[in-house]
Amino acid sequence: MKIKKVAKKFRRWCIANDFHSPAYQSFIGHTYRVALCMMGKGARRKKAALKVMAGYLTEEEMANKRIVNRVYNDILASRFMYGTVTREYFSFDFKYLSHEARKTYVTRNNKYPYYRKFNNPNYTDYLNMKTETYRKFKEYYGREVLCIYDNDDYEAFCEFTKRHPRFIYKPACDYGGHGVEIFETKDYDSLEDLFTIIVHGGACVVEELIVQADPIRSLHPESVNTMRVVAFLTPEGKAEIQWCFLRMGMGGSHTDNMSSGGLAIIVDPETGIAYLPGRDWLGAEHIFHPDTGKQLIGLQIPEWDKLLELVDKLAHVLPEIRLVGWDLAYTERGWVFVEGNARPQCVSAQLTRFNGKLHLYKHMEEQFNAAMQEDFEEDE
Repeated sequence: MKIKKVAKKFRRWCIANDFHSPAYQSFIGHTYRVALCMMGKGARRKKAALKVMAGYLTEEEMANKRIVNRVYNDILASRFMYGTVTREYFSFDFKYLSHEARKTYVTRNNKYPYYRKFNNPNYTDYLNMKTETYRKFKEYYGREVLCIYDNDDYEAFCEFTKRHPRFIYKPACDYGGHGVEIFETKDYDSLEDLFTIIVHGGACVVEELIVQADPIRSLHPESVNTMRVVAFLTPEGKAEIQWCFLRMGMGGSHTDNMSSGGLAIIVDPETGIAYLPGRDWLGAEHIFHPDTGKQLIGLQIPEWDKLLELVDKLAHVLPEIRLVGWDLAYTERGWVFVEGNARPQCVSAQLTRFNGKLHLYKHMEEQFNAAMQEDFEEDE
């Protein structure tokens, strides 16, 4: 605990004095490495980093201990100074960026103070728990959903599967597409067997499958391709879009999350047009979808005005949660709600444009602080 306190003080001192020369970065990286060893985390942290590094460095580079140590040292220095994790270091191409450029990025560890400030923790479970999300946003789903908690929900499950023998299962508390699975009743000896498997995993939701419409469906028909729209509800009650992008699956995956192997294209919030190449988690550019050959640049997202209207409505359902990443799917019925994220990841938005978004967070904070100050003065 003492080491952590000293480390935090040292980090604040380094940032305050803007120590970022190669010599300082090297010193910080080596010092961080020593601190990890003192806390008993050195070997485990390096093993995890090496596993990620192997996906980005060549075999020749990985075989060169000097190169590996130099890169690992810079990874540690970046984690200490900017809050990046190993994968972000490579995804954001930190090895090519200056200190001034690195400071502009929203990272795994520097974004949470903003979320804690903008989003009331007493309400975040409405978005973190899929069962609670459905209760709150039911009217925007545009499909049938059943919340399952325990064995008492078996009869409701039987009725649901009569209408939807093929459905999607989502654990209540998971995220990033983890645990999501498509079930078909014909693959099991009985509904009771299938229900036992589902309820064994704890609280969950089972949903009628989303039937997508073109042109979104044709990009990758095997997955539900969703628009991620990150919006901030200003103190004046306006849902301001910070960034948005379309996510698609790859390789026949049922999920479109980049962390699960998907790709994303950045979309202009004013026009709804994709204007840059798509990128996958490894940073590879895609002008055309690698599976279907569909062109990504220049894609006009359909009914963009309707999407903006839906985002505005969603943002006002829970005004206590101001910054949300809304996931929406396009169907023959129009845009429908998929889920909301009270801690939206920022990798896709910064990966697809290679420029940091921290200035947007700082601007939101200025708006928020100004409103809080006004409220305080009025109370006095």
